[in-house]
Amino acid sequence: MNMAHPFKAQLKAQRLGILGSGQLARMLVQAAQKMGISPTILADHPDSPAAQVCPSVVIGSIRDAKTLRGFLSGLDQVIFENEFIPCDVIQHAAEGLPVVFSPTIEAMRFLQDKLNQKQILQKLRIPCTRYIAAPFPLEDPAAWLLSTQQNLGDRFVIKWAQLGYDGKGTFTFANAGDLSRAVLFCNEANLKKVQVYAEEFIPFRRELAIIGCHSRSGEYTNYPPVISEQENHVCLWTKGPASALSVKAPVIRAAEKAAETLARAIPLHGVFAIEFFETKKGKLLVNEIAPRVHNTGHFTLNASDTDQFENHIRAISGMPLGSPRSRPAFAMINLIGPPELRKKVQAPALPSLVAGLHLHWYGKQELHPGRKMGHLNGSTEQPKKFKTLVAELEACKNCWLEQVRRKS
Repeated sequence: MNMAHPFKAQLKAQRLGILGSGQLARMLVQAAQKMGISPTILADHPDSPAAQVCPSVVIGSIRDAKTLRGFLSGLDQVIFENEFIPCDVIQHAAEGLPVVFSPTIEAMRFLQDKLNQKQILQKLRIPCTRYIAAPFPLEDPAAWLLSTQQNLGDRFVIKWAQLGYDGKGTFTFANAGDLSRAVLFCNEANLKKVQVYAEEFIPFRRELAIIGCHSRSGEYTNYPPVISEQENHVCLWTKGPASALSVKAPVIRAAEKAAETLARAIPLHGVFAIEFFETKKGKLLVNEIAPRVHNTGHFTLNASDTDQFENHIRAISGMPLGSPRSRPAFAMINLIGPPELRKKVQAPALPSLVAGLHLHWYGKQELHPGRKMGHLNGSTEQPKKFKTLVAELEACKNCWLEQVRRKS
């Protein structure tokens, strides 16, 4: 054992598993490998993004108890790519095994349900959007929607309590003409056995996000809050730090306080994200909690001393957390499949990136509308060059779009 690095040596001796094989798992694998750790992943396909970079892969379904049991039996620590997991199946498959899940199965089960998120936010007196939960099952969606309109106003947002992400499971009710489509949205939730709820519509100034990190040893840190910009309910840009982009200090402090309070109260170990609305009056409201590494934290790969993926592994193993110190100006833009295209693709041949720009390609072979194919990071030590940095990232994204459209 290298006594100079006892925590790292201890983790190397452990067997780390990752449930999932998409781009988040891919970046977790790459972080682990840089730390000298060789994880095993459970992948649904040998060509999935994470399987392409991980030598130790178990192919199978996360919903197959026998496959899960075989996967878990060779592991000491298991982390999750995302929260959309069958908690009961995993818990049953792990019975009698000494495997440790981070976050715990109990925490994941709790946070899978956005109504649970609302309840703990209220309990902790952390401001969130006003909401009304629908009866479950919802037998008369039209009547409930009209009643909700009287309580929340003509315009409100309907959400699935589970399974929703990147705009899926979200419907904005803007006027009476939306009633029939809103009923269909609620009926789809009923078919999926998912409860729905309604939130007041927030005419926000902007959306913010924070990446927190809570170690099993009790250590806590967070990365600088950022501004998140959406396109069709999917994150397109992350820009930061928010403190350098006209977000006032009390708002920054409120975001940081909310993150640490939640992490310690649940408790929630590892890296996690909280998304917020900043209202036009400067009030901060929690939108959603994601108990995992997150798209709004991808900037950390090139702008921070320690990226979110490495810190996730450090946190779940009890290693000292790495510094979240980040450069004074940075941005991330997602490369997202345009609406009109569905085709096979390869990694883009972008022109030589200027200093400070980095491409992260996920290895996906099929481009679909709205699918995240990769992202571009940019950072600079000179905040006055931030606008130039954003323009360069935009130009690179447009170059990629031109390539995929030209070859279609």
